[in-house]
Amino acid sequence: MIAIDLGIILMIYVSGPLLVIGLAALFYSLRAKHRPMRARENIYECSHCSHVYAFARNRPMDRCPRCGNLNEAVRS
Repeated sequence: MIAIDLGIILMIYVSGPLLVIGLAALFYSLRAKHRPMRARENIYECSHCSHVYAFARNRPMDRCPRCGNLNEAVRS
């Protein structure tokens, strides 16, 4: 029988799940960076001139490129 110290058993018991969670977090972080640009765009519709436009910036309101009116995002 192999003699293993209690400290080593506890270290493996704690570090194993932490390693799995860390690798999963890294995977999903890298996956989120490589989303298509269309998925990161906010779509706006101007309430003044009815122009539909999209910006990749994460803002709740943005100016219409046609008339300069502030509009809220229709879809994020």
